[in-house]
Amino acid sequence: MKKTLIEKLIAEENEPEEESFRVAFLLSLSIGILNACTWMSRGHVFASSQSGNLLYLGLDIAQGEFSNVIKYLFPPLMFGAGIVIAEHFKDHPHYLSWRRIPMIIEFTMITVATFMPDSWNDLANPIFGLACGLQAIAFRHIHNIPIATLAINGSYQNALEYLTRYLNIRDHEDAFRTVLYSSIVFTYLGGIILGGLLVPYIGHFVSLISAALIAVSSLIVKKNAKQKHAIEDHS
Repeated sequence: MKKTLIEKLIAEENEPEEESFRVAFLLSLSIGILNACTWMSRGHVFASSQSGNLLYLGLDIAQGEFSNVIKYLFPPLMFGAGIVIAEHFKDHPHYLSWRRIPMIIEFTMITVATFMPDSWNDLANPIFGLACGLQAIAFRHIHNIPIATLAINGSYQNALEYLTRYLNIRDHEDAFRTVLYSSIVFTYLGGIILGGLLVPYIGHFVSLISAALIAVSSLIVKKNAKQKHAIEDHS
């Protein structure tokens, strides 16, 4: 019997760990929460949206406001460092289940930065940026389809493109990709809303929820990796 779009989306049979929708859901929700947290309680800085940070940096420089250079420059720089670190593990296939290493580092960095006081925001925010850079490389596909869990711009654009194609051509694959990208957009948005609702009550400790979701994702990756290796050993 042919699967519905939702059943196909959440199907996990023989899926490699980097393409699990469950992991994408948790990571996208986590980053939405983290961005709401850093923006509302860490001095109006984005954790993952480095284009936003660079926008504010450029506007401040244009207006001669140089006091915020460190505030908006170092998160993108550390985001880049996270990409370099994750690529190191990606390029060394002898690392068993290499994606778990960046995810563990990401969880650790977010947890450590969470307990830094507000007066340390200029250090905490770059650490959050580093954590997001790690995730940018560690998770990039769902069902062999390129996707980003760190921002919704690309997924929003892709959802509209594939929706338009589906309305014109009526191809089932276009419908599936529309649902896939839309799911990430709404999950990310839901994380922002959830984080925004919780910040007034628990302040910057909201980022611990983000860290917990990453920890759960890491456990799923570990489980899937073990199953994959078991299948390879028996083949």
